[in-house]
Amino acid sequence: MSWRGKLFAYLTVIFNLLLFLSYLAFLSDPTTNSVIAFLGLGYPLIFLINLVLFLIWFFKRYIFFFPTLILLILGMYHHSRFIQINPKISENTPYKQKIKVMSFNVRSFDLYNWSHNEEVKSKIIQLIKKQKPDIICFQEYFYDNKKEFKTREIILEELSLSYFHESFTDESNENSLFGLATFSKFPIINKGSLEFKNDQSNHCMWSDIVCENDTLRVFNTHLGSLRFNHSDYKIIGGKGSPIYSYHKIPEQDIFNRLKIGFSKRAQQLKELIPLFEKSPYKKILCSDLNDTPISYAYNQLSKLFIDSFTKSGFGIGGTYIGKISFLRIDYIWHDKKLDSFNFKTHQNQLSDHKAISVEILLR
Repeated sequence: MSWRGKLFAYLTVIFNLLLFLSYLAFLSDPTTNSVIAFLGLGYPLIFLINLVLFLIWFFKRYIFFFPTLILLILGMYHHSRFIQINPKISENTPYKQKIKVMSFNVRSFDLYNWSHNEEVKSKIIQLIKKQKPDIICFQEYFYDNKKEFKTREIILEELSLSYFHESFTDESNENSLFGLATFSKFPIINKGSLEFKNDQSNHCMWSDIVCENDTLRVFNTHLGSLRFNHSDYKIIGGKGSPIYSYHKIPEQDIFNRLKIGFSKRAQQLKELIPLFEKSPYKKILCSDLNDTPISYAYNQLSKLFIDSFTKSGFGIGGTYIGKISFLRIDYIWHDKKLDSFNFKTHQNQLSDHKAISVEILLR
């Protein structure tokens, strides 16, 4: 083997090892080891590099294709959390009682894009109206108590959703209210919320909703925000709070923010898991997890819920709108006693997240 071939072989071994370590992010608590969490975040790119290496060695008929192939096969569980090829179920297919659930991080309805926020808000409402959800959960929901930015009233009127539950953060002020909201076609008979100890701007709320002949506890949560600044978004894409000419350009600090976020979410889940386990009803969880399906956070939730994308999603499930298009950080989970079909990631770019929806089978 030439020196170039040997160098290529060494690179293959290195990327094989990185792929193996990225798989471990699913099991490794980031509060004790954040390096593995970073490799998990880089998993899609590491996977693609290993796939290319496998094809090169395979067509060259070198033995190095074999360990790479084994590693790729061992990661099938993780691969299936990023891409699915479930066939779509026809609307004419007989099914049991079902409800349509939608989840959407609306980035405050584009509040800070002053010249176009009313236009974006209207398009968001039209998207939801077209999808006709029975229940919709909003993250980064905004309501102006002075009635200058009417979100609640518009949603109730335009979408024919008669019941709602709003939960605002401690960082909201008297008039400008930020947080979570769940709107429902069905009656909400009980409400509750949990404030995370390590972050006043993120929390969880739940709504007990009487759907058809069943009662569901619908959780809505936004975990561990990363607080990316203007300079960070310049690299990863997306849009944060506006920055004007008289503002000082902040320093880029992506890696430190990611490290803090990994640990923050792990701690928040320790508060959430007991809450989920105590639910007297079957559960649905709509979440902006701020983490990918190969993360420790995802693993903790997968022990209690079914990720509806894996049941009936199709294609690449990325929900973050930015330069890294494959990041799937928004989820609709459901109780293992429930079933689901026709999961959809809506491609409309009205926020820095895509809306998602799924049909939940009740009985």
